[in-house]
Amino acid sequence: MLSKFFLFYVFAWLLGNPLLALLLLFLIYYAVDRTFLGFLPDPFRAFKKSGRIRELQKTVSINPHDARSLKELGIFMVEKKDYGKALEYFERAAPKLADDPEFNYYYGISMARTGDMEGGRKLVDKALEVSPGLKYGEPYLMMAEAYIDSEDYRNALPLLKRFEEIHSSSSRGFYQLGFVQMKLDMRKEGMDSLKRAVAAFKSSPPFKRKLDRRWAWKARTLLKKGL
Repeated sequence: MLSKFFLFYVFAWLLGNPLLALLLLFLIYYAVDRTFLGFLPDPFRAFKKSGRIRELQKTVSINPHDARSLKELGIFMVEKKDYGKALEYFERAAPKLADDPEFNYYYGISMARTGDMEGGRKLVDKALEVSPGLKYGEPYLMMAEAYIDSEDYRNALPLLKRFEEIHSSSSRGFYQLGFVQMKLDMRKEGMDSLKRAVAAFKSSPPFKRKLDRRWAWKARTLLKKGL
């Protein structure tokens, strides 16, 4: 924090304008974040996504039974964590896409996140029965996180272990597994999983580190508390 104030002071002195100094400091931080950290959203990607959402909304307003467009809109809403709106789109598409594993996965997550955990789990299980390696195991992780957020750690645990079997280099997966194990008083296993979360981050390629860094930091914090 002190270093930021110092930089701001230097830039303000050099530029003679505190507003320009603040703008320059933000641009430097943004450049560092986009290159190494990944905490700030990508405005170009967000703009492109917003345009696609508007396009799809126009399509379904003209053709309310366009299941593929409804599915894509629902997926965008899941990514935005607007699960209620996602569920609306998925319910409209369900009659035509009931056998689509990817559709059932997102539909199930939306259902679970809006309160119907049992119904959501059935849909996710249905998707995984047809396609066990769907999206590199992501449905196991997402369903586990729905359980975690409802403090149902026992149901989350087997899903996280199954995810680990498919995806053995995910800092996020190892962190969530460690967190759940610690909650279930499996301290040794939890500490080992948290250490694997940090190790996975250290061994990940540069392009993946932006995604993994947050989970590695969370794992380090939990490790310090657990020691």
